[in-house]
Amino acid sequence: MKKFLTLALMSVLSCGVMADDWKKLGERRVSFQSEQDVIHVSGFKGKYDNIAFKVDRAPIFMKKIRVVFGNGMSQTIHINKRLHRGKRSLPFRLVDGDRIINKVEMDYKTAVGGYKYAEVSLYGKRS
Repeated sequence: MKKFLTLALMSVLSCGVMADDWKKLGERRVSFQSEQDVIHVSGFKGKYDNIAFKVDRAPIFMKKIRVVFGNGMSQTIHINKRLHRGKRSLPFRLVDGDRIINKVEMDYKTAVGGYKYAEVSLYGKRS
């Protein structure tokens, strides 16, 4: 029984360490009137090769995003998934490894439920 409790505690602690690898890069309160918004990211945040989103206050249906890098190049990622309130999305891998992110342009749809707005947070991770 002690071995089981020790193993369970170690797995919980390791999940906490994994969660700390994700750094919050920015956030945006998105209104359901425009259905297009931008999260600006400072180049001082560093280089990342994975991004993910967390949505609070209301769910949204994310159609696609366009990640604009520090060198002006961009990557479009078609998501086409509902992002649930209080949950983090699956990670999305950026092309060409570690990249400085300048901004993320979001194209989304209003979720059903009469919500006025949602809060979308952008996270980055280095492998």
